[in-house]
Amino acid sequence: EQAERREPADLQPTSDAAQSTVDPAHRFSVTASNKQSHPKAVGLLNQVVERIAVGPAFNAKVRQRVWTAGREVVGVGSYEQAGYGSGRFNLQMTMHDGGGKHTLQQISDGRLAWTRTEIADEVALRRVDVGRLDEWIPPGAQPQTRSTSDDSIPPGLKVGAWTELLDTIQRDHVLRLGSSKVKSRPVLVITGTLKEDVRRKVLADANQQWPVMYPTTVKVAIAIEPEPDTGFGEGLPLRFEFWGDPASTEKSGSAAGRPRLIALIEMYAIHPMTAPPVQRFRFDNQDAEVNCVNETDRYLNQYGVRLTESQRRLLMR
Repeated sequence: EQAERREPADLQPTSDAAQSTVDPAHRFSVTASNKQSHPKAVGLLNQVVERIAVGPAFNAKVRQRVWTAGREVVGVGSYEQAGYGSGRFNLQMTMHDGGGKHTLQQISDGRLAWTRTEIADEVALRRVDVGRLDEWIPPGAQPQTRSTSDDSIPPGLKVGAWTELLDTIQRDHVLRLGSSKVKSRPVLVITGTLKEDVRRKVLADANQQWPVMYPTTVKVAIAIEPEPDTGFGEGLPLRFEFWGDPASTEKSGSAAGRPRLIALIEMYAIHPMTAPPVQRFRFDNQDAEVNCVNETDRYLNQYGVRLTESQRRLLMR
């Protein structure tokens, strides 16, 4: 209960949403019965992915708050994005849960993307050969899990950190577009409601017991004005909210009553920067004894690409 009282207010529509200062098409609206995403919401999400991947370089601070087992866990970190289509980024996060420190790093030099997690002294390593994705996935190919996708951004630029998160939100949710404010700053809000087929698959995989920490609604706040002190940041995501169904309906997976805020990610203190050299984004693997899982196949499978034996040998190097 104490954790719930500390939850920040969610991204609700503001009175400004009904004023002429914001395009009426951007008014906050979610209709769970609609099965198709609103084109303007999809278009905006694609613009944000493009802004991150091919826009100017920037860095930012990151804060994450998670509500679990009746308490709040807070994490802090940083994010660097070289932009300009380089595929280079570095996301680092450290969380303390009272029993220990947990860390996450996702880093890519545009050729290899690595994810390193350390939870309770257990280290896990994953790798994606992002350079191979753009080489082996045919130009203009569409993911099999959706009818249309923005093919102007190469698949390799949608691996890791915010671009993959946004791409996953588009894949798994019905999107609507609205407007609100974050700390008096006007934002556009993309709200995603979990697709029914995705909900059914999650329930089937979990033996009809809805996972407590699996969100069914997401909200993404996007800056429509630059930071006053830097003149930078327009079009970047400031806030990700992840909401779950009420506890009383988790077993059935249906949504009713008051949703629960599961997690909140904020990106702040956003500043432009000169893109660092590629060496800054190369992963220094100091866990030689840890088995690294190559997940490149998983991304290729989304596009129906099957590797030849010679291609598979390249991934084993």
